[in-house]
Parts: sequence; structure tokens; C-alpha cells
Amino acid sequence: MIKKLISLTLILSMLSLVLAGCGGGGADTPAGDTNDSEQTYSFELAMDSPEDTVTYLFGKKFADLVDEKSNGRIKITVYSSGQLGGDREICESVQKGDIAFVVQNTAPQVNFVPELAVFDLPNLFPNAEVARKVLDGPFFDTIAEKYEENNIKLLGYADQGFRVMTTNKKVETIEDFNGQKIRTMENPYHLAYWEALGANPTPMAFAEVYLGLQQGTIDAQENPYEVIVANRFYEIQKYVVNTNHLIHLISLITNVQLFNDLSEQDQQIILEAAEEAKVWAREQADLRVEDRVNTIVENGAEIVDISDELREEMIKRSESVYEEIRNAIGDELVDAALKAVEEVQ
Repeated sequence: MIKKLISLTLILSMLSLVLAGCGGGGADTPAGDTNDSEQTYSFELAMDSPEDTVTYLFGKKFADLVDEKSNGRIKITVYSSGQLGGDREICESVQKGDIAFVVQNTAPQVNFVPELAVFDLPNLFPNAEVARKVLDGPFFDTIAEKYEENNIKLLGYADQGFRVMTTNKKVETIEDFNGQKIRTMENPYHLAYWEALGANPTPMAFAEVYLGLQQGTIDAQENPYEVIVANRFYEIQKYVVNTNHLIHLISLITNVQLFNDLSEQDQQIILEAAEEAKVWAREQADLRVEDRVNTIVENGAEIVDISDELREEMIKRSESVYEEIRNAIGDELVDAALKAVEEVQ
């Protein structure tokens, strides 16, 4: 009996050692002397956005490229439409290391990386080309450091074009903003911006926006073209006003420790895939904006380009928002962003 107990104890001890060698980092390969080219991984990539969006296309392209470049060793399963949680939840999960990758807009990330309020500076970028050059230049490293300080690694920025305004009142002068009840995200700088223009910003759950516009609870809303068409806001709004006040950035992020635990070879695969997916997603965004504009016009809504004079007035009125953001994140980062824009123009 004693011999049987000793044998059982030895077997359990050996089994424990084998299992311990198999754990950690999402690796599927058993313990032993394996090289980097044999290590396999299964990761998840989460987003709150549905599949028919640039956000999804960015994430899916990244996953496909990682699979291709690793010869199938690194598998990334994409979970869209909030399957793993809403924007705030999945950002917190990637920060903690519970989710490997996340693709999402920068707005909810301000709760975790306060310095991202720099992208809430109204009219910071005159066009998408300038924004992309800034975000591919030295400023990228500056902002990436802020992510890393909060245990998040930034892999790249794509975008979904600019946020624009839909309304039933044609906007041609600064006075045309007066009193318009416009739905915004619950972001203090977004609220401050529309107040500065004379509008009446109203935070509202996105799911309630269509009904709010239909019933007159709100007069207007602001979102990228893709969101406007996907939610058919053109059915109940007469005008789409190209305010282009904020670029809708889409970030690809991961956990710092998870990334650092990968071999140099696999880190390079992740970085190369992120770079290629970013460029491709931007191209898709441009193509989709053109298509969405056509859909809006074909359904009877009018696209309104604002004059240079009106844009200058909007920029002047937003100076108070710049001061708010400076007070929150400091002059250094704001000035760095403004300098980066100036240098690439």
C-alpha cells in the first residue's frame, strides 16, 4: 500500500511539472526545448463595433496578416459587436492583460490614458492626409509612450475619416449653430466645443439617437459618414454639414507585458502586420467615405461644405476648449501636436 502511494505521489509530481511548463502567455506549445519558429499562440482581438465598419476591417486584416506572416503559428480570433464587452470594458481588459488585442476609437481610452485628450482638440487636423503624416511621424512615439505608462502598447492608428454634423437646419453661418440640440458622446471636451459654437450639446446613448432625431428630442448629431449611413440618419436629417471638427481615430492596442514576452521574431511579425493593416484600413476608409456620400445624396439629403470664413470663426470660438485641454494634460503635449501639424503641412 505504501509503495502504491509513493508511486502515485511521484506520478502526480511529474504531471505538475509538465503542466507548469505549458502555461503562460497564451502559448499552446508544450514545455521543452522549442525554438521561436515552433512556438504557437491563440489570441483574441475585441472591438465594440460591428463587422461592416473600418474598425472591423482593420482588426480582421491585422489578424489575417499575423496568421500569414507566422505561417499559422499565431492565431487571432476577432470578436466584434461587443461580444467581449463594451469599449470601456475591453480597454480595461487589454490594460490588465485579460484580452490580447483591441481595436477601438481613442475617445473611451481617455479614461485610461488621459493624454489622449490631445485628439479632442477641435480642428487640430485640416485634413486626413495631414493627420496620417503626423500619426506616422515622431509624434506617434510621443503618444505611444503615454500608452506604455499605462500598461498599453500602441501598435498603430487607422481612421474612419472626420466626424461631421447632421441636422435639419442648414448651417452656413456661426449663428446657425445657435440653440441646436446636438447629441454628443459623454466627453467634457466635446460638450465644451459645441457649447462654444452656441449649440446645446446633449449626451445620449447611441442606441437612442435615431429615435431622438425622429421625435425631435434632439435636432442634430455628429459622427463619421460611415456611422451616419450605417444607422440611416439621412432618412430623418436634411443636411450633412462637413464640420470636420475631429478625426475619428481607430487604434490597435495590446498589453505591454504580453508584447514584451514574445520573441523578437514574433514581435516583428506583430509590428509588420499592424503597419500593413493600418495602411490598408486607411485606404478602405477613403473608399467607403466616397460610397457613403453617394448614398446620402441619392436618398435626398444635402452635403454642406462650410466656408473658410465660418471655419475660421469655429476655430476662434474653440480656443476655450484648447485651454481646458492644456490645463488637463499640460502645454508640452498640446504644443507638440500643434508643432507636428505645422511641420507636415
